[in-house]
Amino acid sequence: MAKHQCFIDLGSSGTKAVLNDGERFYSYQCPPLVADMPPSELTIIEAQGEQIGSGLESVGYLQLDPETPAYALGIDAQGRPNKATSSLPKSALAHIRALGIIGEFAHQHELERITLDVGIALPFNEYLTDYKALTSEILGHKMFTYRGRDIFLDFGHVKVLPEAAGLVQWRKVQRSQQKERSSQTFVVLMFGHRDLSFLLFNGGRPPQGEPSSTERLGYHQLLKAVAQDLPCNSDDPFLYDALINNSSKVVFPNRPRKGYPLAERREKAAVYYWELVKHRLNEWLASVSVPNYEVLISGGTATQLRDELEEYFEERSTFCTVNWLEDLQDEVAANLELESDIDQLRFCDCYGGAKWLALKFQKLAAGRSRG
Repeated sequence: MAKHQCFIDLGSSGTKAVLNDGERFYSYQCPPLVADMPPSELTIIEAQGEQIGSGLESVGYLQLDPETPAYALGIDAQGRPNKATSSLPKSALAHIRALGIIGEFAHQHELERITLDVGIALPFNEYLTDYKALTSEILGHKMFTYRGRDIFLDFGHVKVLPEAAGLVQWRKVQRSQQKERSSQTFVVLMFGHRDLSFLLFNGGRPPQGEPSSTERLGYHQLLKAVAQDLPCNSDDPFLYDALINNSSKVVFPNRPRKGYPLAERREKAAVYYWELVKHRLNEWLASVSVPNYEVLISGGTATQLRDELEEYFEERSTFCTVNWLEDLQDEVAANLELESDIDQLRFCDCYGGAKWLALKFQKLAAGRSRG
């Protein structure tokens, strides 16, 4: 039985992961960046370490084999020509990002060898086509180098699941604890940075095909609408930060004296974005033939549309109930010690998956986790 369970969310706005060691849960997040790191740079960093005492362990980089290239990850990939994780399929770099997360947990907990069960969330469309290949890829790595140290892996189980599966598994555990029936059907709406996922868990079983799908209707669509007449592109971090924090204006470092008002831009963009979402929801829900189901809504972007979504589903209350997963958010806040509402929402799927792995394969965290 593996000592650790780790669930990894390869989000477009950030890589997120939750680790369980049988005693408690730990969280980690970093930018979703991967960049090539030339061997000459590793040589320089190692030499600097000999001189000033801060060498390879100070850089988040991964090398799968001594003969293969190294990759800078997360913060250490910033400022480098990085691979376009926002436009590439998440599965393309999933093994590098996932092993980097495992390496970071091993680094933080001073582990040279780690035995673990791993869960990885992929967008539904990629999950259907790539889960077998990614599972084999992960299982094929028994050792890699991270921050200058060799990390040895002993895998128990590797589960590649569709995004939002962690939410459903958590809800099924909660329903079981409340002595409610286990065959409930769930519709999951997950509003991410890049994607909007619609997943039908008929009778609680994982989705197998249509109407479940993942589409490029995430928060980035709203950003694109806001950025139309601004001196930036839709990926600009200053624009994103201003919007997510409900700032009245945005200021860019190349024009520090000029602030661009956001209220009107945000309002118009929100109307446009909601129309896109509503149109797709109408199509998706028209395909649901189950007369009674529970809608689970998650993702930081969903809070931007809460009023519209509540009104939309009020008209459909004959068929469904809506769950904003506030109990899960409270549990995430307590067990991961996260104060930010946005971070709590971002970690819900990841935490739900980690808790499910712990209950299923270790059976220790059930009595020790709060919630």
